Amino acid sequence: MLKSLEMKSTRSPFLFLFILLSCHAPDNKRKPSSRSKDVQAIERVILDAYVDGLQNEGDTLKIDAGFHPSFSLVGKKGDGSLRLLPISEWRAYQAERARKGELPRPDSLRVSAEFELVDISDDVAVAKLHYYEGGKQTYIDYITLYRFKDGWKMMSKYYTPVGE
Repeated sequence: MLKSLEMKSTRSPFLFLFILLSCHAPDNKRKPSSRSKDVQAIERVILDAYVDGLQNEGDTLKIDAGFHPSFSLVGKKGDGSLRLLPISEWRAYQAERARKGELPRPDSLRVSAEFELVDISDDVAVAKLHYYEGGKQTYIDYITLYRFKDGWKMMSKYYTPVGE
């Protein structure tokens, strides 16, 4: 009888610990789905505001919806110096192209993107994408984003040409 009682008392703490840990274990099922929603939101804002809004259409409403006002494009020039282009200038240039009828782009020159990576840490993310013009890859882009109350916004873009 004593042996039986000892076994029960030994199992009881383990059973209690198992139940306790089961109730308080991280909900791993929730993280992938919320991450997936963030990845989808990031890809959507890049496709809507950058690829379609800025590059293909010159649509200032789409541009404004996805770019933070402090966004800057950063690129390295042939002489090694950096080119910095604020979104306000890039937006104005593309809007002018749209007014002149140069945008939207014809189907043969449309820009598209293929995502290689979207990495998220809390409220900051980076996306690596392959940029195509008319089906030909011309750049690899790295776009940084922050999550705000109204969604993900692009903060900067760094790029490198492909095939030069």
